[in-house]
Amino acid sequence: MGAWKNATQPAPIRGLVGRAASADVFDLHRWAPSEDTARFVDHFWSVSWDLRGREPHDSTVITFPSVHLTHEWGEDGPRHGFRLPATLVHGVVERVFRTTISERGAVVGARFRPGGFAARFNRDASALTGRVQLADEELFGGPIDLDNDISSAAAALDVAIAAYRGELDATYVALTALIDRIRDDDRLHRVDQVMQCSPWSVRTTQRVFRRYVGVPVKWVLCRYRLQQAALEIETHPSVDFADLAVRLGWYDQAHFINDFRAMLGCTPGEYAARHGG
Repeated sequence: MGAWKNATQPAPIRGLVGRAASADVFDLHRWAPSEDTARFVDHFWSVSWDLRGREPHDSTVITFPSVHLTHEWGEDGPRHGFRLPATLVHGVVERVFRTTISERGAVVGARFRPGGFAARFNRDASALTGRVQLADEELFGGPIDLDNDISSAAAALDVAIAAYRGELDATYVALTALIDRIRDDDRLHRVDQVMQCSPWSVRTTQRVFRRYVGVPVKWVLCRYRLQQAALEIETHPSVDFADLAVRLGWYDQAHFINDFRAMLGCTPGEYAARHGG
């Protein structure tokens, strides 16, 4: 397992709220999938912790437009409503993902590329949005038995996801290129600009996003901008919020503050006070 691990003083991580302050609470690793699995998966990741004799820790993630497949175990009782150990499918989280970790436990997961889970397993991602469910036996064509060990479980997941014998879905390929542009092109601020880049009609584009990603175009566009805003605030807590709002495409600072508060329950200024470097 080619792992990425926290540095002594970890830098902020896009999507993970307050990582610098949680470095001594849990170990976070992520690593690249095999070549065949990389058609569908962004990266594998693991989180492990030992909080015996310590207070539970609340963790918040500003989620990506991605489905996750996880294997989870530990001594902290049920997670997400399921007894441990459990292999779970996590649909896209529309607001933020909050969880509390306690005692001792671990999770290993695959973060699928936007649309990757639907393309790999021929599932409707919109049916998973906002939900966590057990990975059913039909997902891999039969039961999958994973060890409660990060390296072993990750290797087994990689092999199982890579075992795809069909042609790569052409709609998924085109969708991936479009979403990569939404993520990387800071000139795309509005849905109509995205539609101008889309290979499909407006109606078809929205239908593709619902079916493959699980959320509409506007959500994806706004989520990447909000992630970037939070990352910049953690990295540069004295950043000018009016400038940040304009640079990331909000109509004005008031709209930026409203969207930020709706997502995280606090203003950008309050966020900077809590999580600024």
